[in-house]
Amino acid sequence: MNGTRLVIAAIVAQAVTNGLLSDRLDGDESLLLSLIAFGASALAAGIIQRRRHGVRPREPLRGERLRVMALLNGATAVTFLGFYTALTLAPAALAAAIETGIGPLALALGALRRPNTRDLRAVLLGAAALALALGAALRASTGETTHSAIELSGGLALAAIAGITAAGIATLSHRLGRLDVSPVTVTAHRFHLTYLLALGLLLLHPGDAIGSLTSATGALIVPLALLGVALPLFVLQFGMQRTPPIVVTLLASGVPGMTYLVAVVAGSQDFDALTFVLINGSLVLAFLGPRLIRPKRRPPGPGGASTVDAAAPHRTATSGTLHERPALVRRARTRGVFMESFERSTSPTARPGRSRRILIAAAIAALAVAGIIWGAPSAGDGPTAPTTVAGSGWGAPSAGDGPTAPTTVAIKGMFAQ
Repeated sequence: MNGTRLVIAAIVAQAVTNGLLSDRLDGDESLLLSLIAFGASALAAGIIQRRRHGVRPREPLRGERLRVMALLNGATAVTFLGFYTALTLAPAALAAAIETGIGPLALALGALRRPNTRDLRAVLLGAAALALALGAALRASTGETTHSAIELSGGLALAAIAGITAAGIATLSHRLGRLDVSPVTVTAHRFHLTYLLALGLLLLHPGDAIGSLTSATGALIVPLALLGVALPLFVLQFGMQRTPPIVVTLLASGVPGMTYLVAVVAGSQDFDALTFVLINGSLVLAFLGPRLIRPKRRPPGPGGASTVDAAAPHRTATSGTLHERPALVRRARTRGVFMESFERSTSPTARPGRSRRILIAAAIAALAVAGIIWGAPSAGDGPTAPTTVAGSGWGAPSAGDGPTAPTTVAIKGMFAQ
Protein backbone atom coordinates (compact mmCIF):
# COMPACT_ATOMS: atom_id res chain seq x y z
CA MET A 1 0.00 0.00 0.00
CA ASN A 2 1.46 3.40 -0.98
CA GLY A 3 1.94 6.31 1.39
CA THR A 4 -1.11 8.33 0.32
CA ARG A 5 -3.47 5.42 0.98
CA LEU A 6 -1.93 4.86 4.40
CA VAL A 7 -2.44 8.53 5.28
CA ILE A 8 -6.08 8.40 4.12
CA ALA A 9 -6.76 5.23 6.13
CA ALA A 10 -5.23 6.76 9.26
CA ILE A 11 -7.09 10.06 9.12
CA VAL A 12 -10.43 8.38 8.36
CA ALA A 13 -9.98 6.08 11.38
CA GLN A 14 -9.10 9.02 13.61
CA ALA A 15 -11.99 11.13 12.31
CA VAL A 16 -14.42 8.31 13.14
CA THR A 17 -12.96 8.11 16.64
CA ASN A 18 -13.18 11.87 17.05
CA GLY A 19 -16.83 11.89 16.01
CA LEU A 20 -17.69 9.07 18.41
CA LEU A 21 -16.04 10.98 21.27
CA SER A 22 -18.05 14.11 20.51
CA ASP A 23 -19.68 15.56 23.65
CA ARG A 24 -18.20 12.81 25.81
CA LEU A 25 -14.84 14.19 26.98
CA ASP A 26 -13.81 16.91 29.39
CA GLY A 27 -10.34 18.42 29.63
CA ASP A 28 -8.85 15.84 32.02
CA GLU A 29 -10.29 12.91 30.08
CA SER A 30 -8.83 14.36 26.90
CA LEU A 31 -5.36 14.66 28.44
CA LEU A 32 -5.69 11.13 29.80
CA LEU A 33 -6.60 9.92 26.32
CA SER A 34 -3.52 11.65 24.90
CA LEU A 35 -1.26 10.21 27.61
CA ILE A 36 -2.47 6.64 27.02
CA ALA A 37 -2.41 6.93 23.23
CA PHE A 38 1.03 8.50 22.87
CA GLY A 39 2.58 6.47 25.67
CA ALA A 40 1.21 3.24 24.19
CA SER A 41 2.44 4.20 20.71
CA ALA A 42 5.97 4.81 21.97
CA LEU A 43 5.96 1.66 24.11
CA ALA A 44 4.62 -0.65 21.39
CA ALA A 45 6.99 0.73 18.76
CA GLY A 46 9.91 0.39 21.18
CA ILE A 47 9.07 -3.27 21.84
CA ILE A 48 8.76 -4.00 18.11
CA GLN A 49 12.06 -2.26 17.43
CA ARG A 50 13.81 -4.23 20.18
CA ARG A 51 12.47 -7.55 18.88
CA ARG A 52 13.47 -6.77 15.30
CA HIS A 53 16.93 -5.36 15.91
CA GLY A 54 17.95 -6.48 19.40
CA VAL A 55 19.40 -4.20 22.07
CA ARG A 56 21.48 -2.25 19.55
CA PRO A 57 19.22 -0.81 16.81
CA ARG A 58 20.16 -1.25 13.16
CA GLU A 59 19.41 2.43 12.58
CA PRO A 60 21.33 4.38 15.29
CA LEU A 61 20.06 7.89 15.85
CA ARG A 62 23.25 9.85 15.33
CA GLY A 63 24.24 12.97 13.48
CA GLU A 64 21.55 14.19 11.11
CA ARG A 65 19.09 11.52 12.21
CA LEU A 66 19.36 12.53 15.86
CA ARG A 67 18.97 16.21 15.03
CA VAL A 68 15.84 15.65 12.94
CA MET A 69 14.36 13.34 15.59
CA ALA A 70 14.92 15.97 18.28
CA LEU A 71 13.21 18.57 16.09
CA LEU A 72 10.32 16.17 15.53
CA ASN A 73 9.90 15.69 19.29
CA GLY A 74 9.84 19.43 19.80
CA ALA A 75 7.43 20.05 16.93
CA THR A 76 5.06 17.38 18.25
CA ALA A 77 5.09 18.84 21.74
CA VAL A 78 4.66 22.44 20.56
CA THR A 79 1.75 21.41 18.36
CA PHE A 80 -0.18 19.87 21.24
CA LEU A 81 0.78 22.39 23.91
CA GLY A 82 -0.09 25.32 21.65
CA PHE A 83 -3.39 23.77 20.66
CA TYR A 84 -4.36 23.01 24.28
CA THR A 85 -3.65 26.59 25.32
CA ALA A 86 -5.50 28.00 22.32
CA LEU A 87 -8.63 26.12 23.41
CA THR A 88 -8.74 28.17 26.61
CA LEU A 89 -8.46 31.49 24.75
CA ALA A 90 -10.57 31.06 21.60
CA PRO A 91 -13.55 29.04 20.32
CA ALA A 92 -12.15 25.56 19.82
CA ALA A 93 -13.87 25.05 16.46
CA LEU A 94 -12.13 28.12 15.09
CA ALA A 95 -8.79 27.17 16.68
CA ALA A 96 -8.93 23.64 15.22
CA ALA A 97 -9.86 24.92 11.77
CA ILE A 98 -6.91 27.32 11.72
CA GLU A 99 -4.54 24.66 13.04
CA THR A 100 -5.43 22.13 10.35
CA GLY A 101 -6.09 24.59 7.54
CA ILE A 102 -2.91 26.61 7.80
CA GLY A 103 -0.61 23.64 7.17
CA PRO A 104 -0.79 23.51 3.35
CA LEU A 105 -0.51 27.29 3.13
CA ALA A 106 2.54 27.34 5.43
CA LEU A 107 4.34 24.72 3.34
CA ALA A 108 3.46 26.44 0.08
CA LEU A 109 4.61 29.87 1.30
CA GLY A 110 7.82 28.33 2.62
CA ALA A 111 8.49 26.83 -0.81
CA LEU A 112 8.23 30.30 -2.40
CA ARG A 113 11.55 31.21 -0.77
CA ARG A 114 13.29 28.66 -3.00
CA PRO A 115 13.25 29.68 -6.67
CA ASN A 116 13.32 26.09 -7.93
CA THR A 117 10.17 25.08 -6.00
CA ARG A 118 7.85 28.02 -6.58
CA ASP A 119 4.35 26.97 -7.52
CA LEU A 120 1.27 29.18 -7.37
CA ARG A 121 -1.02 26.16 -7.39
CA ALA A 122 0.14 24.98 -3.97
CA VAL A 123 -0.38 28.47 -2.50
CA LEU A 124 -3.89 28.65 -3.93
CA LEU A 125 -4.71 25.20 -2.61
CA GLY A 126 -3.53 26.16 0.86
CA ALA A 127 -5.48 29.42 0.83
CA ALA A 128 -8.65 27.70 -0.37
CA ALA A 129 -8.36 24.93 2.23
CA LEU A 130 -7.88 27.47 5.01
CA ALA A 131 -10.78 29.62 3.78
CA LEU A 132 -13.18 26.67 3.69
CA ALA A 133 -12.08 25.50 7.13
CA LEU A 134 -12.53 29.00 8.54
CA GLY A 135 -15.96 29.31 6.96
CA ALA A 136 -17.16 26.05 8.48
CA ALA A 137 -15.66 26.88 11.89
CA LEU A 138 -17.11 30.39 11.97
CA ARG A 139 -20.50 28.99 11.08
CA ALA A 140 -20.23 26.40 13.85
CA SER A 141 -19.03 28.89 16.47
CA THR A 142 -21.60 31.60 15.73
CA GLY A 143 -22.90 33.11 18.93
CA GLU A 144 -19.70 32.65 20.95
CA THR A 145 -19.24 35.80 23.07
CA THR A 146 -17.30 34.60 26.13
CA HIS A 147 -13.83 35.59 24.85
CA SER A 148 -12.38 39.08 24.72
CA ALA A 149 -10.62 40.45 21.67
CA ILE A 150 -7.21 39.99 23.32
CA GLU A 151 -7.97 36.38 24.28
CA LEU A 152 -9.29 35.63 20.81
CA SER A 153 -6.21 37.10 19.13
CA GLY A 154 -3.86 35.19 21.42
CA GLY A 155 -5.75 31.93 20.96
CA LEU A 156 -5.79 32.18 17.19
CA ALA A 157 -2.08 33.06 17.15
CA LEU A 158 -1.30 29.95 19.20
CA ALA A 159 -3.50 27.85 16.91
CA ALA A 160 -1.60 29.19 13.90
CA ILE A 161 1.72 28.30 15.55
CA ALA A 162 0.40 24.80 16.26
CA GLY A 163 -0.65 24.47 12.62
CA ILE A 164 2.76 25.56 11.35
CA THR A 165 4.56 23.09 13.62
CA ALA A 166 2.08 20.41 12.53
CA ALA A 167 3.16 21.05 8.95
CA GLY A 168 6.73 20.80 10.19
CA ILE A 169 5.93 17.34 11.54
CA ALA A 170 5.00 16.15 8.05
CA THR A 171 8.21 17.66 6.65
CA LEU A 172 10.44 16.16 9.34
CA SER A 173 8.79 12.73 9.03
CA HIS A 174 9.36 12.78 5.29
CA ARG A 175 13.00 13.75 5.86
CA LEU A 176 13.50 10.86 8.29
CA GLY A 177 12.11 8.53 5.65
CA ARG A 178 14.72 9.80 3.19
CA LEU A 179 17.39 9.19 5.86
CA ASP A 180 16.28 5.53 5.97
CA VAL A 181 14.90 5.74 9.52
CA SER A 182 12.07 3.22 9.74
CA PRO A 183 8.57 4.29 10.86
CA VAL A 184 8.89 1.92 13.83
CA THR A 185 11.98 3.76 15.05
CA VAL A 186 10.34 7.15 14.54
CA THR A 187 7.19 6.11 16.40
CA ALA A 188 9.28 4.72 19.25
CA HIS A 189 10.94 8.11 19.85
CA ARG A 190 8.80 10.98 18.56
CA PHE A 191 6.18 11.08 21.36
CA HIS A 192 8.42 11.19 24.44
CA LEU A 193 8.17 14.91 25.09
CA THR A 194 4.44 14.95 24.30
CA TYR A 195 3.30 12.27 26.76
CA LEU A 196 5.64 13.62 29.44
CA LEU A 197 3.98 17.03 29.13
CA ALA A 198 0.52 15.42 29.26
CA LEU A 199 1.55 13.52 32.38
CA GLY A 200 2.86 16.70 33.98
CA LEU A 201 -0.42 18.52 33.35
CA LEU A 202 -2.41 15.62 34.80
CA LEU A 203 -0.22 15.57 37.92
CA LEU A 204 -1.23 19.16 38.60
CA HIS A 205 -4.67 17.77 39.56
CA PRO A 206 -4.30 13.99 40.07
CA GLY A 207 -7.70 13.63 41.73
CA ASP A 208 -9.49 14.69 38.57
CA ALA A 209 -7.41 12.28 36.50
CA ILE A 210 -8.36 9.36 38.74
CA GLY A 211 -11.99 10.43 38.59
CA SER A 212 -11.83 10.41 34.80
CA LEU A 213 -10.88 6.73 34.81
CA THR A 214 -13.84 5.83 36.99
CA SER A 215 -16.38 7.88 35.03
CA ALA A 216 -18.78 6.48 32.44
CA THR A 217 -16.56 7.80 29.68
CA GLY A 218 -13.51 6.27 31.32
CA ALA A 219 -14.54 2.83 30.10
CA LEU A 220 -14.20 4.09 26.52
CA ILE A 221 -10.92 5.96 26.96
CA VAL A 222 -8.56 2.98 26.99
CA PRO A 223 -9.95 1.07 23.95
CA LEU A 224 -10.41 4.24 21.91
CA ALA A 225 -6.94 5.49 22.84
CA LEU A 226 -5.37 2.23 21.71
CA LEU A 227 -7.50 1.35 18.66
CA GLY A 228 -8.73 4.76 17.57
CA VAL A 229 -5.63 6.90 18.17
CA ALA A 230 -2.47 4.84 18.76
CA LEU A 231 -3.00 2.37 15.91
CA PRO A 232 -3.89 5.06 13.32
CA LEU A 233 -0.85 7.06 14.48
CA PHE A 234 1.35 4.06 13.74
CA VAL A 235 -0.18 3.71 10.27
CA LEU A 236 0.08 7.46 9.73
CA GLN A 237 3.80 7.45 10.48
CA PHE A 238 4.37 4.91 7.70
CA GLY A 239 2.33 7.07 5.33
CA MET A 240 4.04 10.36 6.20
CA GLN A 241 7.49 8.92 5.51
CA ARG A 242 6.41 7.84 2.02
CA THR A 243 4.35 10.88 1.05
CA PRO A 244 5.35 14.48 0.21
CA PRO A 245 4.51 16.85 3.12
CA ILE A 246 2.15 19.02 1.04
CA VAL A 247 0.03 15.96 0.26
CA VAL A 248 -0.09 14.94 3.94
CA THR A 249 -1.19 18.40 5.10
CA LEU A 250 -3.83 18.68 2.39
CA LEU A 251 -5.31 15.34 3.38
CA ALA A 252 -5.13 16.30 7.06
CA SER A 253 -7.22 19.42 6.38
CA GLY A 254 -10.17 17.10 5.81
CA VAL A 255 -10.13 15.77 9.39
CA PRO A 256 -12.42 18.49 10.86
CA GLY A 257 -14.92 17.90 8.07
CA MET A 258 -15.06 14.15 8.51
CA THR A 259 -15.28 14.58 12.28
CA TYR A 260 -18.27 16.87 11.84
CA LEU A 261 -20.04 14.38 9.58
CA VAL A 262 -19.45 11.49 11.99
CA ALA A 263 -20.67 13.62 14.89
CA VAL A 264 -23.86 14.42 12.97
CA VAL A 265 -24.48 10.73 12.26
CA ALA A 266 -23.80 9.88 15.91
CA GLY A 267 -26.38 12.47 16.97
CA SER A 268 -24.01 14.66 19.00
CA GLN A 269 -23.98 17.55 16.50
CA ASP A 270 -26.90 19.40 14.95
CA PHE A 271 -26.97 19.39 11.17
CA ASP A 272 -26.58 22.72 9.35
CA ALA A 273 -26.91 22.86 5.56
CA LEU A 274 -24.34 25.63 4.97
CA THR A 275 -21.83 24.01 7.31
CA PHE A 276 -22.39 20.75 5.46
CA VAL A 277 -21.61 22.44 2.12
CA LEU A 278 -18.44 24.05 3.47
CA ILE A 279 -17.33 20.81 5.10
CA ASN A 280 -17.80 18.84 1.89
CA GLY A 281 -15.92 21.54 -0.03
CA SER A 282 -13.06 21.12 2.40
CA LEU A 283 -13.14 17.34 1.92
CA VAL A 284 -13.14 17.62 -1.87
CA LEU A 285 -10.21 20.03 -1.79
CA ALA A 286 -8.30 17.87 0.68
CA PHE A 287 -8.65 14.65 -1.31
CA LEU A 288 -8.54 15.97 -4.88
CA GLY A 289 -5.97 18.71 -4.27
CA PRO A 290 -2.95 16.37 -4.31
CA ARG A 291 -4.05 14.99 -7.69
CA LEU A 292 -4.34 18.50 -9.11
CA ILE A 293 -0.77 19.42 -8.20
CA ARG A 294 0.75 16.02 -9.03
CA PRO A 295 1.63 15.69 -12.74
CA LYS A 296 1.32 12.51 -14.71
CA ARG A 297 4.26 10.16 -14.71
CA ARG A 298 6.58 10.62 -17.66
CA PRO A 299 6.91 7.74 -20.13
CA PRO A 300 10.17 5.77 -20.21
CA GLY A 301 13.05 7.66 -21.77
CA PRO A 302 15.34 6.60 -24.60
CA GLY A 303 16.75 3.14 -24.28
CA GLY A 304 14.02 2.03 -21.91
CA ALA A 305 15.35 4.03 -18.94
CA SER A 306 12.48 4.70 -16.60
CA THR A 307 11.85 7.88 -14.68
CA VAL A 308 12.60 6.00 -11.48
CA ASP A 309 16.10 5.20 -12.72
CA ALA A 310 16.61 8.88 -13.55
CA ALA A 311 15.44 9.90 -10.08
CA ALA A 312 17.74 7.40 -8.37
CA PRO A 313 20.68 6.68 -10.71
CA HIS A 314 22.77 5.28 -7.89
CA ARG A 315 20.25 2.54 -7.09
CA THR A 316 18.79 1.17 -10.29
CA ALA A 317 16.60 -1.86 -10.56
CA THR A 318 19.30 -3.67 -12.52
CA SER A 319 22.18 -3.12 -10.10
CA GLY A 320 23.54 -6.18 -8.38
CA THR A 321 22.33 -5.53 -4.83
CA LEU A 322 18.83 -4.42 -5.75
CA HIS A 323 18.47 -7.12 -8.39
CA GLU A 324 19.07 -9.70 -5.69
CA ARG A 325 16.68 -8.04 -3.20
CA PRO A 326 13.23 -7.35 -4.72
CA ALA A 327 12.10 -5.49 -1.57
CA LEU A 328 14.77 -2.87 -2.14
CA VAL A 329 13.74 -2.61 -5.78
CA ARG A 330 10.17 -1.79 -4.78
CA ARG A 331 11.38 0.64 -2.14
CA ALA A 332 13.66 2.47 -4.56
CA ARG A 333 10.94 2.56 -7.21
CA THR A 334 8.32 3.95 -4.77
CA ARG A 335 10.68 6.57 -3.38
CA GLY A 336 11.81 7.62 -6.84
CA VAL A 337 8.24 8.06 -8.09
CA PHE A 338 7.17 10.12 -5.09
CA MET A 339 10.22 12.36 -5.05
CA GLU A 340 10.12 12.94 -8.80
CA SER A 341 6.37 13.63 -8.64
CA PHE A 342 6.78 16.18 -5.86
CA GLU A 343 9.75 17.91 -7.52
CA ARG A 344 7.96 18.13 -10.86
CA SER A 345 4.76 19.44 -9.24
CA THR A 346 6.74 22.33 -7.75
CA SER A 347 8.86 23.01 -10.82
CA PRO A 348 8.74 26.58 -12.17
CA THR A 349 8.57 25.17 -15.70
CA ALA A 350 5.38 23.21 -15.05
CA ARG A 351 2.60 24.27 -17.39
CA PRO A 352 -0.35 25.91 -15.62
CA GLY A 353 -2.96 24.14 -17.68
CA ARG A 354 -6.55 23.88 -16.68
CA SER A 355 -5.96 22.98 -13.03
CA ARG A 356 -4.58 26.42 -12.16
CA ARG A 357 -7.64 28.18 -13.54
CA ILE A 358 -9.86 25.82 -11.56
CA LEU A 359 -7.88 26.46 -8.39
CA ILE A 360 -7.99 30.22 -8.85
CA ALA A 361 -11.77 30.11 -9.25
CA ALA A 362 -12.11 27.79 -6.24
CA ALA A 363 -9.92 30.02 -4.08
CA ILE A 364 -11.86 33.16 -5.01
CA ALA A 365 -15.19 31.45 -4.36
CA ALA A 366 -14.02 30.03 -1.04
CA LEU A 367 -12.68 33.37 0.16
CA ALA A 368 -15.93 35.07 -0.86
CA VAL A 369 -18.01 32.53 1.05
CA ALA A 370 -15.78 32.86 4.11
CA GLY A 371 -16.09 36.65 3.97
CA ILE A 372 -19.88 36.47 3.75
CA ILE A 373 -20.05 34.11 6.71
CA TRP A 374 -17.68 36.27 8.73
CA GLY A 375 -19.93 39.28 8.43
CA ALA A 376 -23.25 37.45 8.55
CA PRO A 377 -25.38 37.48 11.72
CA SER A 378 -25.98 34.26 13.57
CA ALA A 379 -28.68 31.95 12.27
CA GLY A 380 -31.97 33.06 13.77
CA ASP A 381 -30.20 35.86 15.67
CA GLY A 382 -30.18 33.62 18.71
CA PRO A 383 -27.43 32.03 20.79
CA THR A 384 -26.01 28.86 19.36
CA ALA A 385 -23.94 26.40 21.33
CA PRO A 386 -20.45 26.44 19.83
CA THR A 387 -18.75 23.29 18.70
CA THR A 388 -15.60 22.61 20.68
CA VAL A 389 -13.21 20.48 18.71
CA ALA A 390 -10.76 18.92 21.06
CA GLY A 391 -8.82 15.88 21.77
CA SER A 392 -7.27 18.25 23.87
CA GLY A 393 -9.18 20.75 25.83
CA TRP A 394 -7.23 21.01 29.12
CA GLY A 395 -8.61 24.06 30.79
CA ALA A 396 -11.73 24.03 28.62
CA PRO A 397 -15.16 24.09 30.29
CA SER A 398 -16.84 20.75 30.85
CA ALA A 399 -19.95 19.61 29.03
CA GLY A 400 -22.16 20.17 32.05
CA ASP A 401 -21.41 23.80 32.86
CA GLY A 402 -24.60 25.27 31.41
CA PRO A 403 -26.92 25.58 28.45
CA THR A 404 -24.17 27.07 26.29
CA ALA A 405 -21.62 24.38 27.11
CA PRO A 406 -19.59 23.49 24.05
CA THR A 407 -19.76 20.18 22.30
CA THR A 408 -16.39 18.49 22.65
CA VAL A 409 -15.03 16.76 19.60
CA ALA A 410 -11.70 15.04 20.11
CA ILE A 411 -9.82 15.95 17.00
CA LYS A 412 -6.20 15.88 18.05
CA GLY A 413 -4.73 12.58 17.20
CA MET A 414 -3.95 13.32 13.70
CA PHE A 415 -0.58 14.97 13.73
CA ALA A 416 0.11 13.67 16.69
CA GLN A 417 1.62 15.40 15.21
